[in-house]
Amino acid sequence: MFRKDTFGRAWVLLSPERGLLPSDFGSVPEGPERSPLSPGSTAVREIASFGGDAGAPWSMRVVEYPHDAFTERGFVEEGDALFRFGPSAGYQELIVEHPDARQTLDRMPRSHLVDVLRLYRDRVALHGDRPGVRHVQLTRNVGRAAGALFDHPHAHLLALPVPNRWLEEETEAGRQHHEAHGTCLFCDVIARELELRERVVTANEGFVALAPFAARTPFETWVLPRRHGSSFAAVAANHLPLLADILQGVLRALNYALDRPPYNMALHTVPGAERPYFHWHFEVLPRLTTQAGYDWGAGFYVNPTPPEDAARFLREALALQEVAG
Repeated sequence: MFRKDTFGRAWVLLSPERGLLPSDFGSVPEGPERSPLSPGSTAVREIASFGGDAGAPWSMRVVEYPHDAFTERGFVEEGDALFRFGPSAGYQELIVEHPDARQTLDRMPRSHLVDVLRLYRDRVALHGDRPGVRHVQLTRNVGRAAGALFDHPHAHLLALPVPNRWLEEETEAGRQHHEAHGTCLFCDVIARELELRERVVTANEGFVALAPFAARTPFETWVLPRRHGSSFAAVAANHLPLLADILQGVLRALNYALDRPPYNMALHTVPGAERPYFHWHFEVLPRLTTQAGYDWGAGFYVNPTPPEDAARFLREALALQEVAG
C-alpha cells in the first residue's frame, strides 16, 4: 500500500510482506563508565555548566562541538541561478545531559529530565535569537549505528543561516492547509488521531505520541503538544514535566519492545514569531532497517511495519511495563 506523507511531498510504501528482520544494527551496548564528556575530562571545552553537588561538579553542561566545521559567523550568499554558495557559518554545541556516562534518557530521574528539557529550550531560544539564524536543530543520536559521537548521553544543537529541507516541506504543507482550511494541519491531525486511536501510542493532558500515518521507518514515533505552538523555545515551564513523562514512556516502550535499538531523536521547531501553520514536535526514529538501492532509486521510503501495528505493539509494551511496575 502507498501512503502520502501528510506533512511533505514523499510517498511511503508499506510492505509488511517484506517482513521486519532483526535489526542490522543490533542493540545499543552499555558504554564505559567514563567518556570524554565525563566530569574532570579536558577533551572538550566547556561553555557553561549547571547544578552539581558534592559528588559531581555539574549535573548538566554545554560544551563546544569537537572539530567545529563552522569557522565563520557571517553568511553572505553568492553565485548565480545555477551555482549558489556561502561561507560555512553557524553555531554548534553539545548538551551533556548527565555526569554519569551510562545514564540514559529513559532511565534518568524525571526531575533531572525536566531540567534537561528546560536546558534544551533555553539553548534553542538563545541560538534562535542570533542574527541571521534561520534554522535551529536539536538531535540525539543513540548508538554508533545512529551516528552517536559519544556513548555519554548528550544532544547536538546546530544553528544555521540556511533552511532545513524537512522543515521546509512541513512548513509548506502546513501553510497550504492553513490557507485552504484556516486551521493548523498538525492540530487537525492530532484531533483525528485521538478520535481514531489506531496510531496513538500514548497521551497525557499536554502531549500525544503517535505513529505517523505515512511512517518512513519501522516504529517511527512523533511526540506533539496538544496545544498549538510553533516554537519549542516558547514552551511553558509547567508543560515540561508532562513532556518528560511522555518522552520517557515512548523510549521505554521502544527499548522494551525492540531490545534497546539505536535511534535518532530530532526536534522540529522554528525560531522567531509564532506561526499558525507550524507545530513543533519531536520525531523518534529507531534504526532497524537500511535504505537499499530500490529506496534511493524510487525516491520514497519502504516501511515493512504498518504504523498501526507499531503503535499497538508499543501500547502493549507500555502496558506490560506498568504491570511489572
